[in-house]
Amino acid sequence: MGEFLLTNSKYFLSKDKVIYAYENNEYIFAKEVENISKEYLNQNILPFISYALDNIVKTNQNHMSSIVTLFLSSNSIDPDLKNHIKKYRRRKSYKFGLRGYASTRLILFDNTKQELLYNSESKDVINFYKEVLK
Repeated sequence: MGEFLLTNSKYFLSKDKVIYAYENNEYIFAKEVENISKEYLNQNILPFISYALDNIVKTNQNHMSSIVTLFLSSNSIDPDLKNHIKKYRRRKSYKFGLRGYASTRLILFDNTKQELLYNSESKDVINFYKEVLK
């Protein structure tokens, strides 16, 4: 698991007088799996995403957003998953949005084809993964 926590604040004259502050967090989980099928995804991965959104994401009065990224690497990925992954979207608001929100990135890497499958939320970071996996 990797964790990135960013806090931004605006002060007035001294650090004791905070005008506003907000936090952006990112949690990254990586796993090597022998075979990824739709059943495996629905039984193991998607429940973990729900668990992460409920228990791992830390919210407080300054929380603005969090992103939970799941990176799965496998030698065999079910071809039916391509459309399922592209359409996958999971977001959660905390206290009706007053405590921010969390979204999920789901990225699958096929070791044999050297191909990445990812959801729309992952588009802004996918070039980073492509460079790393070259």
